[in-house]
Amino acid sequence: MLKINNIDVSIDNVKILTNISIIINKFTSIIGRNGAGKTTLVRSIMRILQLDSGNIEFNDNNLNNYNTSSLSSFGIGYMPEDRRLIPNLSVKENILLPLWCNKKINENSSLERVLSFIPEIKVFLYSDSYQLSGGQQKLVALARAMIIGRNLLLLDEPFEGVAPALAERLVELIVELNKLKLITLITESDDTYSKIIDAEIVKLERGQIIS
Repeated sequence: MLKINNIDVSIDNVKILTNISIIINKFTSIIGRNGAGKTTLVRSIMRILQLDSGNIEFNDNNLNNYNTSSLSSFGIGYMPEDRRLIPNLSVKENILLPLWCNKKINENSSLERVLSFIPEIKVFLYSDSYQLSGGQQKLVALARAMIIGRNLLLLDEPFEGVAPALAERLVELIVELNKLKLITLITESDDTYSKIIDAEIVKLERGQIIS
């Protein structure tokens, strides 16, 4: 269970999130327009941004006590909106990077698990990531999140900026994620795909939960 307890978050002394409280124990989508605070919320969960107040718990662990790199030990994976792949590393290397950084073992079995879920990545597994289309990079970013995110996946704007055909494929993959024993939190600017996925919808407006 992910519990967000009365958090406030500011960036450069500008309040972005105000008194956010959510309990997430199943597939959930945070819906809000650009600038509503969705990415700030996800980055706060990932400890990339510091909280002004409040706390965030995952499976009874207070995440305030940990830094970003430590969250992998809880099985938390993160797919940023802008993908953040390292251009001159191969696709395989980008996917495995979280395991290397955290000295995880069984990288071959972990990679096979992810590739069986997203088999189309096998075609460009050894290509440098800068050679990929934006949509292909989204798939790789999802795979990278999955390789470490066995308990919680945070997918920030997974459908943003991709062609309709790939968006449909991402919907298929995310629906399949919903069948696994993990919690998935996605963000989206509207509920177009979240309704298809049958996610629990939480609306965010001007840094506050409105429903």
